[in-house]
Amino acid sequence: MDRYDPEGTGYNPAASGPKDGVEVAWSHDSTDWFRGTESPILLGDTLYAVGEGLLALDAETGAKKFGHPGPYQSPPARSHSSVYNTDTLAVGSSAGVFGLNADGGVGLPLTGTRFGVERWNQRYETGGLFFGPAEPVAPVVADGEIYTPVPGESDITALDPNDGETRWRTTITEDDTVGADFNRPAVKDGLVYVTYWPNGVAALHTESGEKHWQRTVDEQLLLPPIATEAGLVVPSREVVWLLDPNDGTTLWKRTLDANATESTPAVADGIIFVTDELESLHALDLETGETLWTAPFGGATAPVVADGVVYAVKEGYSLFAFDAETGAKRFEFQPPQVPLSAPVVGDGVVYAVNRERVIALEEAK
Repeated sequence: MDRYDPEGTGYNPAASGPKDGVEVAWSHDSTDWFRGTESPILLGDTLYAVGEGLLALDAETGAKKFGHPGPYQSPPARSHSSVYNTDTLAVGSSAGVFGLNADGGVGLPLTGTRFGVERWNQRYETGGLFFGPAEPVAPVVADGEIYTPVPGESDITALDPNDGETRWRTTITEDDTVGADFNRPAVKDGLVYVTYWPNGVAALHTESGEKHWQRTVDEQLLLPPIATEAGLVVPSREVVWLLDPNDGTTLWKRTLDANATESTPAVADGIIFVTDELESLHALDLETGETLWTAPFGGATAPVVADGVVYAVKEGYSLFAFDAETGAKRFEFQPPQVPLSAPVVGDGVVYAVNRERVIALEEAK
């Protein structure tokens, strides 16, 4: 799923990628309807990308396995199903959540179309946000449930992956004049953690949706939370908090010279990797918030970490790789087309969506 795991760490300890430079291993650009900017996900030997539809490619060669246009916008999250022989992919949009067949359904001969790709949909009649439709948020799958904000509303919901039916739906804020602007949730140890505009952080029980705790912090614009063994990482425009996951109290608070409005941090091996969106990427100690290193890097990013390397796409146009321990820059890659999505790392390969195409990057020879 997006950010690799329900906790939202952006860290895959089983993966490795290029370390000293990259070149294009393959490029898929033959699907006329595909327009993607979101990170793909890698499941076994299949790479899934979303952009006005679902595209499934062979991860080794880039060959198309299947494609299906549709109103799908967020990175997908895989869920096992008890009523189907294949997995279901939960995909978000500005109007709701869709359950898609991970194997692509059945192709109809001579037509180029497929039957059975979409298994169910949970559409919502929403009022939207003040500035227009709600931005799609990637669903999170944990313990056989799908957790997601309701677009344009102030609710978090849990859905059954078999049919998309609502297990529970909880209103986080009571102001019905505008929906809470939620980030991607984080799920860990029976709790769903959410951050939302303005100022809000909450923890809900995964089984019932009952609020475990809810609090405000002294910054309005919050970024996606990350659930860790040490606590809940809550980033904002200028501040990073570590909160006690049991009651939401502050364990530490670190203020940066920052203006981060669009980024998502990563956490790996006790280190938080967070950009200030001005001029630096920071590595903070997870236990204390103290700076371990700072590297030159300006702009928004959602870094991922694998095998001691931090991969970060700067403002959608350039992929950087940093040594996770020291912050030393290992390489930079600028694609011929932009924007470039946040990457996902596989077996020695970095994959990214490049708007009208999907690319795989391997170690430069």
